[in-house]
Amino acid sequence: MEQNYVKLRATGPDGTTANITQLCRSITWSGDWRSAARTLSYSPVVSADDTHLPRAPTGLGGSVQFWHGPDLLMDAYALERTRDSLGTTIDVTAYDRGLYLTRNSAFLRVEGQTPEAVTASLCAQFGIPAGALAATGVPLTRNFLGVALYKIIMTLYTLAADQTGKQYRIRFRGPRLEVMEMAQSPESVILTPGSNLLSCVTKESASTMTNSVAIYDDRYNRIKTREDSGAVALYGLMQAAIRAGAYDDPEGRAAQVLKENGVKTAITVNALGDLRLITGNTVVVHEPVTGTDGLFWILSDSHTWRRGIYQTRLTLSLEGLMDRQAAGSGAKK
Repeated sequence: MEQNYVKLRATGPDGTTANITQLCRSITWSGDWRSAARTLSYSPVVSADDTHLPRAPTGLGGSVQFWHGPDLLMDAYALERTRDSLGTTIDVTAYDRGLYLTRNSAFLRVEGQTPEAVTASLCAQFGIPAGALAATGVPLTRNFLGVALYKIIMTLYTLAADQTGKQYRIRFRGPRLEVMEMAQSPESVILTPGSNLLSCVTKESASTMTNSVAIYDDRYNRIKTREDSGAVALYGLMQAAIRAGAYDDPEGRAAQVLKENGVKTAITVNALGDLRLITGNTVVVHEPVTGTDGLFWILSDSHTWRRGIYQTRLTLSLEGLMDRQAAGSGAKK
């Protein structure tokens, strides 16, 4: 498998290290806007009969580094392994350190601290290297009882987002955790048929819509309702209920729910491989058959190298979506 532009170096639990790029029939590097961790799936060839074939370290608990030229794209740990008696490969899935944000939880009292300060403190406590952390400057107070680190961090950044009007997401750059402000990519990749766009599929759905939000107080009394009357008339009432005391700005939260849960337009594209096309970035698409034209946010990406061919599959949205969380509880008055 000729892949001069990528390199996969695996290290087994026993310390054995090898460049296994040429042994892999396929490599897939992927991420999703709702997932804390990116994954790396690869399938090195194995043979009990061919003594000349190098052995790939594939044991669980081993590490793997994925490079593009001099750039480290992913520093991950092999945590899933599949072997078929009829097959000639071992299928391995590795996760970056985002997995440890979901697999570790904490009891934590936040008193007048910013999300960035709490994130840095949690990273130090759990041995996670911290990189650039988006500065909000918003002091917050909240209690978390046995809550996953990912939910703690994203809840605090969600509360800050309600005040700053910005959106934030977690990403690992190599071994380092970064929290970035979501913004239009400085140089968005342009995808067009006949050049780098291979296919485009669009799907519209109103089946998961929320077109009305009822706001209740702590005594179960409805105190306010916000709705999209046009959508209610066209699709029927689809109402969510929220508790006013759970949010600093319940009406703002209701507006956010309506905004994020209208008619869903799912756009899936296949393109020639490009490492700039990753979740959280923006891309420009010009596709006349489906009418897909404009600037879009990448909600998920999957980069696959197979038989010397590199392709990227994306799901897109007209809006950048933050993985909003509401874990923990406010301070008791």
